[in-house]
Amino acid sequence: MARPLIALFLLSLPLLEIAGFIVVGRRIGLGPTLLLVVASAMIGLALLRRQGFQALAKLRQRRLPQDLPAERFFDTAIVLLAGLLLIVPGFVTDVIALLLLVPFIRQHLASRLASRIVVVDLGAAADPHATRQSPPRTIDLDHGDFTRKDRH
Repeated sequence: MARPLIALFLLSLPLLEIAGFIVVGRRIGLGPTLLLVVASAMIGLALLRRQGFQALAKLRQRRLPQDLPAERFFDTAIVLLAGLLLIVPGFVTDVIALLLLVPFIRQHLASRLASRIVVVDLGAAADPHATRQSPPRTIDLDHGDFTRKDRH
């Protein structure tokens, strides 16, 4: 049900953006409208630049046992998506980006997305101090599966 609505929204987004330009342009004029578009793109670039490095650091740190890596990943991904939407010229995408930057909305979306996936922590397996016994390496072959060349 949601997929067709998302597809319809994405297909109508250019028309919505054009309508937004017309409405805002009539209200405040061409110059201020263009300044708003450029300003939102610059804010989006600054957000991406600032959040990009913080996102990597945030994904690497562990805060609490309840803090799920998937929720942190999606929270960071939503902030980066908001930055990208601010770069896209248009007012509809700017409003969506500003909504995605609201912490309550972002956390709700991140938890909903995280509940739909399974995260495997590969970092725990790479711990050199872990005392884990490896299973014995046994190769079970039948008598006809091998030959010895050292005996005649």
